[in-house]
Amino acid sequence: MTRIACAQYAVRDGDPDHNLDISLRFIRQAAAEGAGLVILPELANSGCDLASRERARDLAENLPGGPTVEAWREEAEESAIHIVGGLLERDGDTLHNSAVLLGPETFGRYRKAHLWDREKLVYEPGRELPVFETPLGRIGLLVCYDAWFPEAARALAVRGAQMICVPSNAPDDWIPESQRRGDLTMLDVHCIAAANANRLFVAAANRVGDGYLGRSCIIDPTGGVLALAGASEERLVSVEVDLDRARRGKQLTELSHALEDRNPTVYEA
Repeated sequence: MTRIACAQYAVRDGDPDHNLDISLRFIRQAAAEGAGLVILPELANSGCDLASRERARDLAENLPGGPTVEAWREEAEESAIHIVGGLLERDGDTLHNSAVLLGPETFGRYRKAHLWDREKLVYEPGRELPVFETPLGRIGLLVCYDAWFPEAARALAVRGAQMICVPSNAPDDWIPESQRRGDLTMLDVHCIAAANANRLFVAAANRVGDGYLGRSCIIDPTGGVLALAGASEERLVSVEVDLDRARRGKQLTELSHALEDRNPTVYEA
């Protein structure tokens, strides 16, 4: 069993020092509560509502040696915890909305492949959907809007992911009040669908404050909601999971049929 935690808090746009301090506080809290993995929001170093591409460039960090990643890496080693966090990355003159996976002996990077609205004016989209081998299991990463694309989660599942982590800055759903789904946001709904369709765990850590919706969630391979945060509170939500439940194999037919029953011949174009 592994305890998975999602850190839900308000990210300050353009204030990397504050953002690093609060991220470390939640990482330490997760470790103190026995978590083996903690997920932080999207763009946890910089925030996403920046005045210009020039300002974004000033806040971006090189990987893997930037100050935020180095601080997270040190904390991961000291606390024996794995960390997934969103990061504004600079690669030469190119900017990426990225996520990193850090552990005592682990480093992985994913660049957001699906860019929302004006993000296209700032970032270059990622070109890969990697799955990372860790002591906890096989982990795939998506970033916020990526979760709206079923193909992304399915690609990670086909490549053997047992869990997908989704750092997020999901704002207003634009769903009419009369049509809202109780406590669930569209981010939650997409995470539930991805978990159920692909028979794996999905965990999303969303930002709160300034119109961001919170509702960070941890979802079971059946689509069941294991943990769900409130809409505005800064808090850590966590739950123990057995990642082996998401292993692909004929010995777990009730979990593997979602992939075994695929019919790729009808999917082309």
